[in-house]
Amino acid sequence: MTADGTVLASIKGLGAVYDCGGCGNIHLQVGPLTLALEPGAYMQLVALLSTSAANFELLLEQRSKAAHQEEREGK
Repeated sequence: MTADGTVLASIKGLGAVYDCGGCGNIHLQVGPLTLALEPGAYMQLVALLSTSAANFELLLEQRSKAAHQEEREGK
């Protein structure tokens, strides 16, 4: 990252998202992996992850309800 870069988000031990200020891409760093994404691709990735997170929450809720139902029915 250059001196002109901007950290957009960071979680210690996981990674960071930053704009290096030089190449026009958004950099997604997770562990040792870094992806350089054009801004449009980055926004598509954000939408993909947001949708998957919402769907995952629904899936967990469904699993929890099913487990409670099985407990009530003595399975």
